[in-house]
Amino acid sequence: MQRWEVGSDFDWSEKILMSSPSSFWMPNHYQLFSTTTASLLALKPLLQKQSQQRIRIHVPSFYCMSLVSKLQTAFEVHWYQDLPTKFAPDFNSLKVSPGDVVIAVNLFGIKTQQLWQEWQQQNQDVILIEDHTHDPVSNWAKNSTADYVVASLHKTLPIPDGGIFWSPKNLPLTKPFGHESPGSYKRLTSMILKHSYLNGLAVNKDDYLQLSVEGQNELDDETNSVISAFTKNILNFLDLDKYRQQRASNISEFIQLNIQNPSLYWQPLFDSWSAETVPFNSIIVCSNQQIRDSLRRYLISHNIFPAIHWRQPDQGVAFDDLDAIALSEKILTIPTDQRYNSDDIFRIFEILDNFHP
Repeated sequence: MQRWEVGSDFDWSEKILMSSPSSFWMPNHYQLFSTTTASLLALKPLLQKQSQQRIRIHVPSFYCMSLVSKLQTAFEVHWYQDLPTKFAPDFNSLKVSPGDVVIAVNLFGIKTQQLWQEWQQQNQDVILIEDHTHDPVSNWAKNSTADYVVASLHKTLPIPDGGIFWSPKNLPLTKPFGHESPGSYKRLTSMILKHSYLNGLAVNKDDYLQLSVEGQNELDDETNSVISAFTKNILNFLDLDKYRQQRASNISEFIQLNIQNPSLYWQPLFDSWSAETVPFNSIIVCSNQQIRDSLRRYLISHNIFPAIHWRQPDQGVAFDDLDAIALSEKILTIPTDQRYNSDDIFRIFEILDNFHP
């Protein structure tokens, strides 16, 4: 008997592979790393050749703090305000000098390219890196004019590791260092065991969860940043277009259900998005942190495992943007990605709709 669970890590089965390689878009010139963090850290020696001083890097105030903590080991980190609740970054808070690095993020896949293009034209002495993790093959990503682009592929694809790094301007790229991380194969083993568990086999859930944690900890050690042979060789057999279409359909259905049955305790972060854009997932904002945390516990008790993108502070790292901190206390990611069908979305929403703090 199959077990119904929503969220957390992807599971793995060869059934998800296409019968022949797909023709989805890839940059002309790119490098694959074990993680996006590794690709960003590998960029430092290339940039450092142009400056004797510690390089300043500017990141959004609403961002992954565990990534920021890694960046702090290599760069002098500054923040500017960019929130998923606002259409545009606060460019007045982005105070750059020539040679600085700026990371622009397509937060939850709902941001637009034009504002950053205009800013880049006025700041051509700054190195612009775009992070397209939440929608790696959006039109913005495909038509980027940034100096560099990164995306963490394993956040939206059923693979154990993988970060892609390219330059739309054909600038030099750094190569991964070390070897393949053993963590990727621990995570792959965890994904295979999870698939067996979901299909009713007598698999100890704690075992594959522990493997996933151990694998991620090893991937977080960027001394070995070569992408796994497994991920590198199956990427072309994954149907990215189909995944994006399913994700968009699921999120649209989730939002329509909410329009018909609005909640007293939460609301969607967004209810529309531009053409050729696909959001990362269904993101909700709760009335306050207490309700968010209570709702999260309730969902977990019903086998729905929502994530928090992103906690702040996290790992002792936080910025002084009170709006970003306030949002981080109320936000919750409801998994509605390509793993799920319309029946699943209705069931997820029905459980949400029955929540009372």
